[in-house]
Amino acid sequence: MLHVLNTRPTERADGLNQALQQAGYRVSALPLLELVAEPLDTIQQPLAEIRQVAVVVVVSPAAAQLGLDALKQLNIVPSQLTCQWVAVGQGTATVLAQAGIKAHIPLLETSEGMLALDVFQQDSHSPASKIIMFWRGHGGRQFMLRQLTSQQQVISVNLYHRQLPEHSQLNYQQLFNNPPQVLLISSGVSWQNWLQLGQQFGPIVPEYILVLGQRIYQKISRQAHTLHRFGPDGKAVYPKAMLLESLNPATIVAVLDQLQKCQQT
Repeated sequence: MLHVLNTRPTERADGLNQALQQAGYRVSALPLLELVAEPLDTIQQPLAEIRQVAVVVVVSPAAAQLGLDALKQLNIVPSQLTCQWVAVGQGTATVLAQAGIKAHIPLLETSEGMLALDVFQQDSHSPASKIIMFWRGHGGRQFMLRQLTSQQQVISVNLYHRQLPEHSQLNYQQLFNNPPQVLLISSGVSWQNWLQLGQQFGPIVPEYILVLGQRIYQKISRQAHTLHRFGPDGKAVYPKAMLLESLNPATIVAVLDQLQKCQQT
């Protein structure tokens, strides 16, 4: 069976890892990101403006949990606010629901999917002057932030920063003993960290790269021709990037099942 490398942060990877293992696939974990919370005194001022905003956009479960924790410390009850809430996906919405918040969720769990929601469409009931608050990590969701900022007033609250986990450098080197055939990438920062590890320790080139998000997929597709390994016949073999509709375990298992069939033919 195919060997899959899951590069999601540890706290978001376990459910998918279990689903892939139950489907018979060998799974290795190499988190390419870890999240470090920002201290309250650096986010208190912008977060306190939440009573003035019309929409709060929450881009990850971590942003949801850290934002809610900060509101609690500021004695702000989120369920009593009049704003609408947008969650990037079901995981984020679940965290918000625990605080009594019902959020809008896009069909496609990407920036493009969130921007397509009705809450962001301009009409007579949606004035261009409304204020949007954006809960994210440093450097996250830049495309969506630019799109919103071009049309609305946006308060960006950077609740955490992301970094490459130290232990991932050692774990990367251990992969040379049994390289993965499938690489899962779910963010642009993860991809950059993967390339950084390759430059530092030598590239590991999988057969397939499963990518969440159209923009990241296009970027990786353009760069894939610069990555290669040599097959048994001495010819260069390049990875094939494939676009994922979502990170739903059933979706990924279905894609892997198709790839496995290709391996066996």
